[in-house]
Amino acid sequence: MRSSRLRYSSMLTRLRVKNYALIEDLDLSFQEGLSILTGATGAGKSILIDSMNLILGEKASVEMIRSGEKEASVEATFEFGGQVPDPIASFLSEQDGEALLLKRQVLKGGRSFGFVNDRQVTVTTMKEIGKCLADLLGQHHHQSLLDPRIHLNLLDRFSLEGSILEDYREEFLLLRKKELELRETLQQEQISNEKRELYRFQKEEIDRAELKPEEEESLREERGVLLNVQRISSTVQAVKQALCEEEGSVLDRLKLLFKEFESVSELDARLKEKLSQWQETIFSLEDLSSDLVRYGDLLGADPERLELVEDRLRLYVDLGKKYGKGYGAIISYREKIGKELHSLESLQDRIRDLKEEISQLKAELRKLGEQISKERHKGAVTLRQRVEEELKELGMKGTKFEVSFIPISSSVAAVDLSSEAGEVFADENGLEEIEFLISPNPGEPLKPLAKIASGGEMSRIMLALKTVLAKVDNIPLLIFDEVDVGIGGEVASLVGKKLKKLSEDHQIICITHLQQIASYGDNHFRVYKTGKGKRTITVVKRLSRKERVEEIARIISGEEITELSLKHARELLNEASEAVNSK
Repeated sequence: MRSSRLRYSSMLTRLRVKNYALIEDLDLSFQEGLSILTGATGAGKSILIDSMNLILGEKASVEMIRSGEKEASVEATFEFGGQVPDPIASFLSEQDGEALLLKRQVLKGGRSFGFVNDRQVTVTTMKEIGKCLADLLGQHHHQSLLDPRIHLNLLDRFSLEGSILEDYREEFLLLRKKELELRETLQQEQISNEKRELYRFQKEEIDRAELKPEEEESLREERGVLLNVQRISSTVQAVKQALCEEEGSVLDRLKLLFKEFESVSELDARLKEKLSQWQETIFSLEDLSSDLVRYGDLLGADPERLELVEDRLRLYVDLGKKYGKGYGAIISYREKIGKELHSLESLQDRIRDLKEEISQLKAELRKLGEQISKERHKGAVTLRQRVEEELKELGMKGTKFEVSFIPISSSVAAVDLSSEAGEVFADENGLEEIEFLISPNPGEPLKPLAKIASGGEMSRIMLALKTVLAKVDNIPLLIFDEVDVGIGGEVASLVGKKLKKLSEDHQIICITHLQQIASYGDNHFRVYKTGKGKRTITVVKRLSRKERVEEIARIISGEEITELSLKHARELLNEASEAVNSK
């Protein structure tokens, strides 16, 4: 469960710094809205910024460990009131509730350690988490807008409506999936070409043989007969002669004996039963004799038939050696390679289908990409106009802002959508990369944001961008340093108003030297040095209403506060309050 109390998706609620530079042990609580930090030059305001940099994963320096101490540490607690970013979600549990505790330790020996909810993590992990939580806006600070990869996301949030980008990414992923499948299928087909030809030959060889069930056994029997025709014929002739043809043949003698036995069977009834058996034997031998005569007439040497049988049996033996012994094994192998052939031949159909699908997907993806590009260009024009208007109000008249569009080039991560209409490459985000460019001074060329030298200019540029992108920029905590450099009067008051307005969508912490900006704070902290024993320490104090008047009066008149500066301070606070309430 996330907290419903918070105005923002997350909020810094506590910052504790120990033994860091001039800070001995500092424990600050923060609220929603605009928090102002003021103090004399050198009081230690930048130390707080550096400590936040540590929490956000920036480089640690042992030189910042307080003299005489073995280690320095910084802890920051964030509470969540909305959707938790992916890099953070895995660190939260029911036990942790809504809080995320980031901790950084720097040891005298030069080593540093990072912890998230008491789990040790790498500095890289802390940096990834920090990107989701806070922007430090000033020269050389941790800020997301210096990373061109963030620019496209912000422009899309500013320019695109509906689900067109999600639709594009779904089509892109599907296209990559189909292209991968096509490459794998083509490789499979290449490997299978020789196998396909072999299977075709084997299948045709088996089909040409026209094998039949039980044919091989029948041929073996026939071969046995054909190889022994002479011996069979001689034996059959001898049996036939002895049985019925020669003088005193078996049948003749059985018939004579039958007549004698028939004559005595009249004398004993029991012999009549045997008489019928005897007669059946004679009939069977006569049938046998006839069969032998017919068999003998049919039997004869046939060398041509024997050769045909031998060839046919050799075919069975040869096929058996290749594909399995016997009709069943050969036919089983034939069915197996038939299925394999069908599968291999279907690869060609699949390749054809995949090419058609990929062609259609590329056309659809290019159409979606061109629609997205059109909306991005329109949004970029509006963004340029609004940012330049903001910068003009912030005292940077003549500053030019542009969104640079760079077409995607050929790479491993890109897909080729080229057609007759022209060469086009795309990645998962569209047909182009973008980068915000700026020229703070008239006549100077446009440069990437990271190339802006002045910290004051950088802070105001970031304020302008954050103001325009307030509703689409999902980084909840913004820390402004040096936003007031080089400005004053009405511009300074306007900066204060804009920071106050921006605090409706983001938690803001601002370090300032100007009373006009300080008067717009919801919470005001004074940073100052004091003595403790023989040491100097930096202290941060939350100010009451009365103390705020005194602090703003100090900013106005210096260390010597006058009645006039106190009066002016009260007027500034009242004017800021009226300006906010009159919205």
